[in-house]
Amino acid sequence: MKKIVSVIVMAAVMFTLSTGAFAAGTVTLSQAYAKALKSAGVTSSQVTAVEKDSDDGVYEIEFTKKSNGAEYSFEYSRYGVLLEKSVDFNRVKNTGAKSLSKSQARTKVISFGNFRRSTVESGTCTLKKDDGQWIYKVRFSTSSYYFEYEVHAATGKILEWDKTYRR
Repeated sequence: MKKIVSVIVMAAVMFTLSTGAFAAGTVTLSQAYAKALKSAGVTSSQVTAVEKDSDDGVYEIEFTKKSNGAEYSFEYSRYGVLLEKSVDFNRVKNTGAKSLSKSQARTKVISFGNFRRSTVESGTCTLKKDDGQWIYKVRFSTSSYYFEYEVHAATGKILEWDKTYRR
């Protein structure tokens, strides 16, 4: 009799897990949106052009900050784990010659993201012309994420950054 009860209980557990009825720890699209707003340090009244979508258990959220036009993009798993975050700041108008060195570009990233120098210096830093502007692309990784920053070579302004979860 104990064997039959054990088999029935095990079958019920397997059915519950396989049908998705066991949803503890999952988040809704609205909860993922709230996490994205908090991560960006804004409220819903401070953003515009909001787009929210769900695709194969991944929540995609995009919005623009009203005060500076920065475009935010987030991807969260259905469990609320941040998979990717990127921010695209407005391009600067100054297209002057390169004035920052690679070391100075890395220092801008270290200050902006509060990273250890050794972490940022272990990655790459390349200078390329993009849309008529000289841009440093600084790429590095930690045990959990890949990072990519774009630094304007003339002004030192962080133009864009991306944080992607290492799957």
